[in-house]
Amino acid sequence: MNREELARKLESLKGLSGSGTVLSNAVRKLADFVGTMEPGDLVAGDNISAAPIGYDLWYLAFHQNMMQKYYDGTDFKYFKYDTYLSENLGFLSYLPGLKPLKVLADLETQFKVLEPGQREHHYDLWSLNFQYANNGIYWINTAFFEFRPEGLSFEYPSEGSPGFKSNPNDYVGYIAFPIGQLGAMEVISLFTETDLTGYPFAAYASSGYYHQKEPISDLEDKYKPTVQSTPGMFPDAKDARGNALSGQHYCYGRHLIDGLGYYKPEDPASQQNEKNSDGSTSYAPVAARDVELWAENIKDYGEDIKPKKWFRYWIHKDSTFPVPGEFVGILVRPEATPPHVWWFQESSPFLYAGNWMETGNLTSGVVTEVTLEADRTDGGTGDLYKVKVQGCEIQIAASDYLRYSVGDRVAVLKVDSTASAATKAFSTLNQVVFKETDKNTSKTNYVIIPATFFKLKN
Repeated sequence: MNREELARKLESLKGLSGSGTVLSNAVRKLADFVGTMEPGDLVAGDNISAAPIGYDLWYLAFHQNMMQKYYDGTDFKYFKYDTYLSENLGFLSYLPGLKPLKVLADLETQFKVLEPGQREHHYDLWSLNFQYANNGIYWINTAFFEFRPEGLSFEYPSEGSPGFKSNPNDYVGYIAFPIGQLGAMEVISLFTETDLTGYPFAAYASSGYYHQKEPISDLEDKYKPTVQSTPGMFPDAKDARGNALSGQHYCYGRHLIDGLGYYKPEDPASQQNEKNSDGSTSYAPVAARDVELWAENIKDYGEDIKPKKWFRYWIHKDSTFPVPGEFVGILVRPEATPPHVWWFQESSPFLYAGNWMETGNLTSGVVTEVTLEADRTDGGTGDLYKVKVQGCEIQIAASDYLRYSVGDRVAVLKVDSTASAATKAFSTLNQVVFKETDKNTSKTNYVIIPATFFKLKN
């Protein structure tokens, strides 16, 4: 309530001493009152705002940037990833306006440290440089994953989610990313590339046994990110038509955290296949069973994320996710009311973390160009294909004489992986990451095979 409403309420509560009237008059005189309610919050007259404190802005403490791995010899404090976003992650256009997290990678360009003689107060250590609004760099924190072949243990074990603790042999892997306190996060959700683009696999599609999925279309407005063309200090609480956004939990994807706090949804998520390979009913993913908060006492993935901890989403053996080789992303929607400073992000939700997820033997990609055998100038046998694997166009041949078309997603075998049996789980740290220098090069150790993933039709 505002100051006048509070004064009237106090008048209605006056007792024998008439203290209600005294207090109401005092409240009316507080036009210039400045005070605090919770650490970081500011109350000035009728205006209440929440200044940034640790749990508001934990996502600005950035970690390994998955996009950076694509480039060599670049000053990443100032690098613009627009080309990577448009070429490697172009499918994000299915979520119109979605932008990655923006971080301040070089604080010296955002702030100026004051010398002792320049300080008016002991706390005036920093002088704000008002160029900060335009200096944010796009950042996608690397999401780590691990898959184990049957009979092998995880290289990076943890206690696991409730479902894992009950039936550990039912889980084949997980995806992990660093997070902080969740009090200011309205939604954390997971989406996959093929959720957006569909499953346009070529092999066996005409047989009737392959469950083909169309690209997403007619996306409801509430699932489209809201975009600030001129980034502001706070996320949007309402859309352009004045409809409430805050507190509505609008966010595309599989919700892993829903609502302020730590609530893990208990409703089963939709599953592509109602039956698994042995004909029994497939497990339907449930966040309450599959989310682990927090993954404690695990090995380091190569960087120190303290004071953050690891969030793990465990993958059940019946899951039809991920398609090997696809991008898996984590969306975060910050709470907008009361206003929490979000440091000039551009979309709500924004893309916080992600990675290309493969298995030890398999990946996949989308055909972008076909050179028929008769047109090849290298003397090779069979048709030659340009395929976007990890969003990078490489040239690979097929193991067969099926003909694939531009736009088909094709299964790709990592030939080198067949030399010996797997002796340990496959993780992000084992994965070969394509570089910008791999673009348009020929990869003889990758080959298209006539396979599909999760092809059971119901």
